[in-house]
Amino acid sequence: MKMTSKILLAFGLGFASNALAENPIIQTYYSPDPAPVVFGDTVCVYTGNDEGGSFFTMHGWRVSCTTDMVNWTDMGELILTNESFGGNAKKNGDWAAQVVRRNGKYYYYVTVESTRGGRAINVAVADKPEGPFKDARNGQHLAGPNWDYIDPTVWIDDDGQAWLYWGNPKLYYAKLKENMIEFDGDIKVTDMSRGFSPSGNSVYTEGPWIHKRDKKYYMIYASHGVPEKISYSTSDSPTGPWKWGGVIMDQGNGTAFTNHSGLIDFKGRSFFFYHNQKNVSGGGYSRSTAVEEFTWNADGTIPTIKSTNDGVKKPIKNLDPFTRVEAETKSWVGGINVDKSGGYTIIKHVAKQGDNVYLTNMGSNFYTKVRSVDMGDGADRIIVCTRGNGGKIELHAKSETGATLATMNIPASSSWQENTFDLSDAAGVEDLFFVVKQGGFDFDYWYMESEKTAVPQTPFKEVASAIPGKIEAEDYDVGGHNKAFYDNDRENKGGAYREDEVDIVQIDSADKSKGYALGYTEDGEWVEYTIDNQIASEYTVRLNMATASDDVGVQFYVDGKEITDVIKAEKGEDWDHYSTVEAKTKEIPKGEHVLRMQIVGNFVNVDWFKFCMGFDCEESPIALQKTRVELQIPEKIYAVFGMTGKFLGNVEVNGQSVAKSIRAAGFTPGVYMVRSVGQSKTFRVLVK
Repeated sequence: MKMTSKILLAFGLGFASNALAENPIIQTYYSPDPAPVVFGDTVCVYTGNDEGGSFFTMHGWRVSCTTDMVNWTDMGELILTNESFGGNAKKNGDWAAQVVRRNGKYYYYVTVESTRGGRAINVAVADKPEGPFKDARNGQHLAGPNWDYIDPTVWIDDDGQAWLYWGNPKLYYAKLKENMIEFDGDIKVTDMSRGFSPSGNSVYTEGPWIHKRDKKYYMIYASHGVPEKISYSTSDSPTGPWKWGGVIMDQGNGTAFTNHSGLIDFKGRSFFFYHNQKNVSGGGYSRSTAVEEFTWNADGTIPTIKSTNDGVKKPIKNLDPFTRVEAETKSWVGGINVDKSGGYTIIKHVAKQGDNVYLTNMGSNFYTKVRSVDMGDGADRIIVCTRGNGGKIELHAKSETGATLATMNIPASSSWQENTFDLSDAAGVEDLFFVVKQGGFDFDYWYMESEKTAVPQTPFKEVASAIPGKIEAEDYDVGGHNKAFYDNDRENKGGAYREDEVDIVQIDSADKSKGYALGYTEDGEWVEYTIDNQIASEYTVRLNMATASDDVGVQFYVDGKEITDVIKAEKGEDWDHYSTVEAKTKEIPKGEHVLRMQIVGNFVNVDWFKFCMGFDCEESPIALQKTRVELQIPEKIYAVFGMTGKFLGNVEVNGQSVAKSIRAAGFTPGVYMVRSVGQSKTFRVLVK
């Protein structure tokens, strides 16, 4: 949640001043060969996956992302491996790579060791930046095999032309077709390895990185053999000729004997990525990504950049703790355990189950640091989601032994469970430390609440939805994430009707008269509705849904208990053609309750649903019974309908005529259709 301007003024508009970033920026795995990419408000750094040993043993590729440049979220385990390429790549030969986005797809250009001998460039594709990625060429290399073919870098120029560069000891390049998985023309080569620098030394080695600023092209690369430096050259064309620019980063301060770099401009600031060997048990074959902020020289040249332990000192923004924060989002991890069995060096503190990423294997010396957390004018509670054995976490400010904000005795749970704990003196901008005092549990996410920021769950438009009756899917409760709804990606893709993270789409029609629907849905997402059920009864529930996917639908719960089986949508040609399906419910208790609709499977649009019984479930009021009403009726509940068959509500009849009971209930004079609840016979009533 966003704080008011008064709150910001009370605690200062600046960032936390006593906290610095740490290098390397990723501690939960060894992350060589960084390839940073900007996707809107997010930076993702794609890396290899060093496993130690006596050579470059690298299995698969991984990614971590950030929105503030100091807290990085580990997106979880391997997003692509040699096994993904139909048998054309050997195990443990997954080298440097880079991702680019085009036409809504993400293309991953990677180095593999070919099963035919030599190195090769493969390409994979995904729908999301974190994958999963799949082979885009059906088992065929994009380039190679050739022992020179390593370390691809990709660039889409201002005119839309995409280029791929790679190579050691020469720089190879080629045009890419619009489909991004084929070359448009022959492979070219540029020799920048001999006689290229003013001293005539061997300069270009490997690891190219292409960047463009204004109208100038920058080719950045590992240089001068081993141990490697980082140098760059410039050109007015993506094909050269290239002019020597100078050394950007020399050896020293824990850099590995190899280096690999990437450069981005983000939010008006510039950042230089490289790898060092400073992570726990690090070395030349267990390397980790680091970053330095820099300022371009006025003439467009790149300054000399030194490797530091601090990295980025000022975040892009403070972290908001009043929204869900993944446990694997952190600026630093302490107390790491390293598995060195079998001659490998592997860190195993992050796991993934389905789409869910979480921290695991945490011992009593484990902690995570989260930088620049803005608690505004104060937070009163912290909620942590855990599972597994009971344990204990302490929340400290400023350091792992600083002021204690909360002591959290984690209960044992066989499934994911939210646990709430009181906070003490939690206000302003602080670096927070989650210190595990007793491990044995997994840690998924956390968030904070305060009396001022906690929004109670209440009905949309302040009126509970009546049952029997029709409910528009987009009219879910107010209350926020993980209270009134849960959305996997937290991005509002629909952009219609409401402004939270739930994806609502405008139903396509010429006059936009068809309303709205829940869209972009994913398995496990849910929305809740406060309902007012007027009759304790089983119902028929009818849903209007659209999908082009197989085996997707919804399931309903009341107060956490299932009331339906999975209700599957009818598969259509696309998500613009809606059809109605129905199912039976278990008995819903009378009174006010919380109804949850949970998505099962991926990608189903939900327009509306209706709980009904008997006549009210029929499509049209055909064959209505035209029966006169007796004056005196025993105490009963009657369903009242308009003459078009629309359900208007229920009325209790207590020893007087139905007509008088309807009038006493507030209905206007007129003719109504009435049916005793639980009966099929319908009759007319004249209300005066």
